Amino acid sequence: MAKKEENDVKNGEDTQSPQSKESKASGGVGLVPILGIVFGSLLILILATRFLFLPYIVQNIGGGEQKKEEKKEEKSTADKKLIKYVETGRITTNPLNSDQFVVVNLAFKFSARDEKVLQEIFGESKEGGAGLPPEIMAPIRSKINQILGSLTVPQLQERRNTLAYEFKDSLKTIFAQHQLILNEVYLQEFIIQ
Repeated sequence: MAKKEENDVKNGEDTQSPQSKESKASGGVGLVPILGIVFGSLLILILATRFLFLPYIVQNIGGGEQKKEEKKEEKSTADKKLIKYVETGRITTNPLNSDQFVVVNLAFKFSARDEKVLQEIFGESKEGGAGLPPEIMAPIRSKINQILGSLTVPQLQERRNTLAYEFKDSLKTIFAQHQLILNEVYLQEFIIQ
């Protein structure tokens, strides 16, 4: 029998059982372990990128944003020179169909497109003087009187919170005619007597 096994081995035949032959044939690495290795490697690569490289990238990008913010701050300080605040002073008028009267005092926050416009309006003084010149203030006061005179006392009381927005919408055109931009209207004083 030993000779037969030697002959079989010499002839290239294996003396192992059929079960062992099947296990050797499928003994290679299967598809599932290969996919596990590939996806595991990808997961490690993604996590390494996220936690090792991304903070440095964000920090470098953030440094560029800081420079942009500094430039914006410089620009905004230059723009702040072009922003002015002016009050109308007390404006008194009678509401529609009423013996009572309304007193309002408005403040305007406005800006100019450039410094030349402000110099033309306010003169050489950079502080802006006491207020807007009469050629601008007269139409403003007239428009405010017109709006207040067209409303009854109950309407004024109802619209008290929205009057500043109504004034702003109505006065934008007057400011635009003088190359000014009306940013905000503040209702500083509002009295009905």
